[in-house]
Amino acid sequence: MRLHLARRLLPLLIIVLVFLLQFFAPSSWQQSLNRLDGLFYDFKISYLPTWPQSVANIQIVDIDEKSLYEVGRMPWSRKHFAQLSQQLTESGAIVIAFDMLFSESQENVARTVAQQWLHNGQITTEEWSELNKTLPQFDYDLQFAKAIQGTDVVLANLFHHQAGLKTGSLANPIASMRAPEGLSDFRAFSGYAAPIDSLARTAVGQGFMNSAEDADGFVRRAALIQQMDNSFYPSLALEVFRVYSLAETLLPSWKMQSGNAFLEGIQIGNMLISTDNQGRINIPFRGAPGHYPYTSAADVLSGKITDKRFANAVVFIGTSATGLADLRSTPLSLNFPGVEIQATVLDALMSPQTIPYQPDWWMGAIALELLVIGLLCLILLPKMGPFGSVITAILLLFAVTSLNLLLWLMLYIDLPIISVFILTAGLSVYFISYGFYSENTHRKRVKAIFDQYVPPAHIDRLLTDPNALNLQGEKKELSVLFSDIRSFTTISESMPAQDLKSWLNQYFSPITKVILEHDGTIDKYVGDMVMAFWGAPLDEPDHANKSIAGAFAMLGAQQQINQHFLQQNLPQAKVGIGINSGEMNVGDMGSDFRRSYTVIGDAVNLGSRLEGLTKFYGVDILVSEFTQQLADKFEFLLIDKVKVKGKVEPVTIYMPLDNQLPADGSVAQINQALQHYFERDFNSAEQQLKSLSADGKYQILIRLYLSRIKFLQNNPPAVDWDGSYTHTSK
Repeated sequence: MRLHLARRLLPLLIIVLVFLLQFFAPSSWQQSLNRLDGLFYDFKISYLPTWPQSVANIQIVDIDEKSLYEVGRMPWSRKHFAQLSQQLTESGAIVIAFDMLFSESQENVARTVAQQWLHNGQITTEEWSELNKTLPQFDYDLQFAKAIQGTDVVLANLFHHQAGLKTGSLANPIASMRAPEGLSDFRAFSGYAAPIDSLARTAVGQGFMNSAEDADGFVRRAALIQQMDNSFYPSLALEVFRVYSLAETLLPSWKMQSGNAFLEGIQIGNMLISTDNQGRINIPFRGAPGHYPYTSAADVLSGKITDKRFANAVVFIGTSATGLADLRSTPLSLNFPGVEIQATVLDALMSPQTIPYQPDWWMGAIALELLVIGLLCLILLPKMGPFGSVITAILLLFAVTSLNLLLWLMLYIDLPIISVFILTAGLSVYFISYGFYSENTHRKRVKAIFDQYVPPAHIDRLLTDPNALNLQGEKKELSVLFSDIRSFTTISESMPAQDLKSWLNQYFSPITKVILEHDGTIDKYVGDMVMAFWGAPLDEPDHANKSIAGAFAMLGAQQQINQHFLQQNLPQAKVGIGINSGEMNVGDMGSDFRRSYTVIGDAVNLGSRLEGLTKFYGVDILVSEFTQQLADKFEFLLIDKVKVKGKVEPVTIYMPLDNQLPADGSVAQINQALQHYFERDFNSAEQQLKSLSADGKYQILIRLYLSRIKFLQNNPPAVDWDGSYTHTSK
C-alpha cells in the first residue's frame, strides 16, 4: 500500500519541486537555472539564422595594437582625439561615440613649465604675460572641446557603487521625474566617473558604458538605463540612438502592479523599446568579432582613409587591444571588444522589432508548459515500458524545443526552457527507473517461484533471452551426477510418511545448496535420488572438476546432516555418487503442457549405473574414465574395468581422491596392483594387495580382487580376456 501511494505521490512531488525551482527558488538556485538558460540562449544566438541587415552605416574606429605602436601607448594626448573627431566629421560621420572615459583633465605641460620658470625667477612678469597668450595652444582638453563643439559627439561615463566618489560632470538624466515608489529590481548606483566639464558641456550627449554580465560572467544582455541616486540615465548605445534618431527625450515606461512599479520599456518618441524590469534587452549578436567594419585609429590620424566608408556613418571609437581591458566574454567569443557590443546594441535599437525579448506573460507560458508536460508524463509514461518511456520523453523534449525555437525564429520571443527540460527529464527518469524496478521485482518473484522447480541458471537465461527456449535440445559435452541414499527402503519402512517427508527435506535442502554453490544444475529428484549436471544451460569448460568438487561437498554436507539427524534420533543417511562426462542431449523436453529442463543419452545412463556400483566396490564416489581424463585437479584410485548393463564396450572406472585430505600411500600400491592384474600378472598383483594392512581402507575392494585373482589363477582367462567385469544389474 505504501509503495503504491509513493508511486502516485512522487511524480506530483517532482512537478511541485520544479514549479518552486522556477518561480520561488532562492537567488543562488535561480542563478544556476538562469545560467543553464543562458547556455540555450547562446545556442540560439550562435546557430540560428542570422539577423536582418543593418539599417545604418555603423563603423568602428579601433585603437588597436597598430595604433598603439604608431601613435604611442595609452593614455593618448587629447589632441589625438580632437584630430580623430575632426577627421571623422570631415569624412561625413553623422554621430561619433567615444567608448572611453575622459574623467580627468590633461595637464597643460607648457603652462606648468612656464609657471615654474616664473616661480624660480627665470622669466619676468612681462615675459610671463606674453608667454601666457600662447599657452592655450597647448591646452589639448580645450582643443578637444572645440573639435567636438557643434558636432554630434556622445561621450561615455561609468557608474559605480563607491558612495561620494563622483568625478567629472554628469549630464542631465533622461527624465526629471524621480523613481517611482516601490520600484523593483533596480539597484541604484551611488558614484560615477563622467567627462570633464569642458567636454561634458560641448558634447551632445552622455551615456554609461557599464556592462551587464550574467552570473557566469557572460554578457548576453545590455542595460539601456541605470539608476543613479533617484534619477535614470541612458546607456552609451541608447544615447547614440537618441541623437541619431533626433529624439528630444527618452522616457521610462512604468506599470504599477500590487503596489510595485515595473519597467515595461523605454519610450522614444512614438516607439516603445521593450526591456526587462531592470531596463535590459537581450543583445542580438550579429556574428563573431569583426562583424562591423573596423578601421585602425592610426590610419584615420595619418589621413590614409580616402574612401567614403564614414559617409553618413555612426562611428564608435574604442579599443580591441588586449592590454586595455575592454574585452568581454559573450556567447560568440570569449574576447569580444566592448566597443562592438555598443555597436551591436545600437544596431538592435534601430530594428527594435528584431530584439529577442521575454513578454510579460512569460511566467504564465512556462507554468502552462510545465503543467501540460507534467500531465502528459503522468498519463503516458506509467503505461509504457522503459524503451517506450525513453522515446516518449525524447519526443516531448523535441516538441518543447521546437516550440521554443519557433517562437524565437518567428516572433523573437525568448522563453526559458531549462525548467521544462528538468521536469521532463525528472519524470522520465522516475518512471523509467520505477519500470525497471517493477520489472526487476517481478522477475525476482517469478524466478524465486520457478527456482524451486527449474534450474536457476536456466530461469536467468530465459528471462534474459526468451528465445533461448529449445524443446529439441542441443548436444553438449557435460558432466552428470547421480546420488542415491543407500538402504532407503529400510529407512522409509521405519518411518511414518510425514516424518519421512520431513527427513528427506532436511536432507535435500543442504545437498541442493552445495550443488548450486558449485555451479551445478539440479535436474530432478526421484524418491531419494538426486540428479544434477554441469555445463548447461550456461557453458562451463571446467564441468568435470566442478562436478567432482560438488560430490565431495555433498559428502561434507552429509556429515553435518547426520549430526543433525543424530540429535533428533533419526536414521543416518549414507549416499553413493556416480559421475560421468560425455556428449549428452540437453534442453527443455516434454509437451506443450509440461516441460522439464533435463539431459538424456547413453552418457547419462552410464552415470546412473556408476552410482549403483558404489556399494559393490565399497566406495562413496565412482567416476568414469571420461570424467577422469577431463578432471585434471584430482588424483584417482583405479577401481575396475566394467561392462555395465546396456553397454558392450568396457569402461574403466575410478574413485576420485579428496584433495583437501592428506595423501594416502595405499592408493599408489592398489593402482600398481590393479595394473599388474589387467596385464595378467596375477602373482604380482596378489603379492602387493596382501602387503596392505588388513585394517586399512578399501578392504572391500582388496578382498574383491584377491578373490578374482585366486579364481583366475585356478582358471586362467582366455587369450582375448580384457580384464573387464560384466555387471548384470542396474
